[in-house]
Amino acid sequence: MLLGVTLAVAACGGGSSDSDKPDAGGATAPKPTGAPIKLGLMTGIQTDAVSQPWVAQAAKIAAAAVNADGGILGRPVEIDVCDDHSTPQGASVCAQKLLVEDKVLMMSGDDGTQEPSLLPTLDTANTISWASLGAASPSLQNPRVYVLEPVLVGYRILPQMLPASSKHVAYVSADSAVAQSSAKVSASYYPPSVTVDQVKLGLTATDFQPTCLQIKQSGADTAVAAINPRQLAPLIQTCNQIGLTKLMWALPSIVLTPQVVETVTNLKQPNLVVLAFGEGAIGAFNDDVAKYAKQVGGITNTIGDSAINAWLSVKLLADIIPKVGVVDAVKIREYLDKQTALDTQGATAPIDFTSPGVTGIPRVKNQSASQGEIKDGKLVVTVEKPFIVGKPQQ
Repeated sequence: MLLGVTLAVAACGGGSSDSDKPDAGGATAPKPTGAPIKLGLMTGIQTDAVSQPWVAQAAKIAAAAVNADGGILGRPVEIDVCDDHSTPQGASVCAQKLLVEDKVLMMSGDDGTQEPSLLPTLDTANTISWASLGAASPSLQNPRVYVLEPVLVGYRILPQMLPASSKHVAYVSADSAVAQSSAKVSASYYPPSVTVDQVKLGLTATDFQPTCLQIKQSGADTAVAAINPRQLAPLIQTCNQIGLTKLMWALPSIVLTPQVVETVTNLKQPNLVVLAFGEGAIGAFNDDVAKYAKQVGGITNTIGDSAINAWLSVKLLADIIPKVGVVDAVKIREYLDKQTALDTQGATAPIDFTSPGVTGIPRVKNQSASQGEIKDGKLVVTVEKPFIVGKPQQ
């Protein structure tokens, strides 16, 4: 059963900077040579369902940055992209193409939505899915899947970030069994002093006034959104129109889209953002976008977690593989499984891959998130030190 489909969808938007060329100054790294290190990436591109072309675009930007810095062990990095069309059948075709025919080293930065169809072939190829978004239940249990994005954990960390003035939360979640179950677990992390009301929203709902009226009637001072990201901007706008101009929206970054950032900015709506990746990742990602986006054909969304995650997956491998000393998926897996404090270049708190992970989702080893907000059309980190998920309080 899919866990993150409704939360992993982000609307197109955002773009690359006009400054797309590498810095002219500074020493030039030797140009990488030899056979490329192929990293497989599977996502939906040409599809009527979950379309995320920016996942591949971001990974290619990272590869361009790594290659400009000399590659990995002197070899160039190549992103081998397969469009799974957001279907299980398409994912099965991609698994065969990437892992069997193209013989990529590993998967890197997948959006994870159709990963269940990929998992059997990971076993056959004896490789891993590195930095998957873990958007499906099987991925969150599989030892060949490594998750950097704190899937669902952000909602459990969020209560720690609320200001003392927040006493009543409207938890708006998708009207599905999985979403409601997750909402119930997340609600247990709020202190007894905070009232939490569950508010359901249909996965395909387009009339948001009933939901906003329910929030208003509840008397909530804060709204948490765990819904389809495409619904979030019009929901915020509708609630503002009926008078909820002071309502603070608490938004895990998995639901952010460029449209949400624009809406919150234009309305000057109070907000709090639970960032999956901190300032170290956001700043470096934007720098690489400015330098290399045009070189690889641009990028259509620089806000989405799925974009930053795909970029980060490649950048971290440029650190990890040299420490392993060999381009071998088995050796890389052995190395990762021994790491008690993997450095993510400031993107998250150090990750302990030897830990049991988060309760119920053992492959989610990253238990941190950073506090931020939407301000003047940008994501801003407001607390530099990442928060770590605690224990339920209710």
